[in-house]
Amino acid sequence: MTIADMTTAPPRRGAQQPVAPPPALGTDGRPRARRLPLVLSAVAVVMLPVTVPRGPGNLGPADLFIVLAIAAWLFSSVADGQRMRFPYALAIGLLMAGGAIGGLAGPLPDAALLALVQDLLLLAWCWALVNVCGTPAGADLMLKAWVYSAVTWACVLFAGLAAGLPALTGQIPTEGSRTALTFGDPNVCANYFYISLALVWATGRPRRRSLRVLVSVLLIAAVVSTGSNSGLVSLAVGLSGTFVFATFRRSGLIPALAATVCILVGAAVCLSTISLHSIQRRAYTSGYAVLRDGVGRGQASVTERSKVLSESLKLYADGGPLGEGPVSTKPRMEAAMDPYPKEAHDDYFAALLERGIVGAVGLLILITGLLIRTGSVLRRGAEPLGGVIRSPQALAAGVAGTMTTMAVYELLHVRHVWGLFAIVAIAAAWERR
Repeated sequence: MTIADMTTAPPRRGAQQPVAPPPALGTDGRPRARRLPLVLSAVAVVMLPVTVPRGPGNLGPADLFIVLAIAAWLFSSVADGQRMRFPYALAIGLLMAGGAIGGLAGPLPDAALLALVQDLLLLAWCWALVNVCGTPAGADLMLKAWVYSAVTWACVLFAGLAAGLPALTGQIPTEGSRTALTFGDPNVCANYFYISLALVWATGRPRRRSLRVLVSVLLIAAVVSTGSNSGLVSLAVGLSGTFVFATFRRSGLIPALAATVCILVGAAVCLSTISLHSIQRRAYTSGYAVLRDGVGRGQASVTERSKVLSESLKLYADGGPLGEGPVSTKPRMEAAMDPYPKEAHDDYFAALLERGIVGAVGLLILITGLLIRTGSVLRRGAEPLGGVIRSPQALAAGVAGTMTTMAVYELLHVRHVWGLFAIVAIAAAWERR
C-alpha cells in the first residue's frame, strides 16, 4: 500500500471521526457571529432619539444604526439558516397596499412611494428586533439599553435647559418653551419618554425602588417640558390602565371591569365639577412658560384639531373609497384653499383618508393583533420572557397610552413606536411557547 492509498483509504469501522470545531462563543454563550446583530440593535435603540439633522427622505442619524442592525440580522439569519418570524406582516401589507393604490390615484405618487419605503424600513426594524432579541437574554439587553439610555437622554435634555442650548433641548421660536430634544417634534419626544417610563416599571429597572421612583419623576418632568397635552393624556391613561390591568391579573375580569367603571365615573364627576377651560385660561396667562406653552394652549390645540378633522371629512367626501395616497392631506387642502391646511393629526382617520378602505382594514388588523398579543402577556400567572418583564401591566399601559395618542397625532411613522410593538410581539411569542 502506497502513501497515497493510506491517505485516501476509508477509516476503519469504529474509528473516531473528525469533528468540526464548534462556533466560537462569547461570554454569554451566544455564537460571536450572532452577537453582532444584537449589539447593533441595542446601539440603534440607544440612538432612537437622534432624528435631526434630517437628510433626503426624512432620514436621520438614528436610521443609519437601524439599517446596520437590519443588515446584520439578515446576514446572520441567512448565513446560519435561522428561522425568522414576521409579526404584523398582514396588517402592514394591507396598509402598504392601500397606500400604493391611493398613491397611484392621488396627486403625489412620488411622495406616496417614499412613504411606502419608510413603512417598509420601520417594519424591517420591528422584525429585526423580534428575531434578534427574541430570547430572554437578548430582550433583557435591549430593554436595559432602552431604559438607561432614556434616562441619560432626559438628563441631557435638562442639562440643555440649564445651559440654554437649543441644540440639545430642541426648542424653536415657533414652539415657545416646548422641548423636543433631538426628535424635531415635541409630541414625538413626549411619547418617547412616556413609553420609556412604561418600560422602567415593566422591567423593574433600576432594581432599587427608590431609584426607580426618582427616574420616573425625571421622565415625567421630561414629558411635561415638551408641553404636549397628548403626552399628559397618555400619562393619565397609563396610570389608570396600570391599575385596571393589575386588578385583572390579580383578581380577574369582573373586578377589572368594576375598576374601569369607577375610574370612568370619577373622571366624569371631575369633568362636570372642574372647569378645564378656566384652568387653561389661567395657565395661558401664567408667568411660567411651561404652563403657557403646555396646558395654556390646550383650547387652541383642540380648536386646531377640530378644524383639521372638519376639513379632512370634506376631503374624504370629495375623494374615493381607495384613498388619495400617503402625505396627500395637506397638499389637497392647499389646492382646495382650505383655511387651515395641515397633515392629518390622527392615525386612525389618516389610514382611511389616505390609504382607503384597504388601509383602514390593515390598521384594524394591526390594532387587533396588538390587543391580542398584549392580552396574552397580561393573563394571570404569566411571566413574560422568563421574568424579564416583571410588570406586564406597565407594558400594557404603554400600549394603551400610545394608542390613545394615535387618536390625536400620527405615530405609525415613528421609530420608537415600532420598537414598542416589537417588544409586545417578543413577549407574546415567548408566552405562547
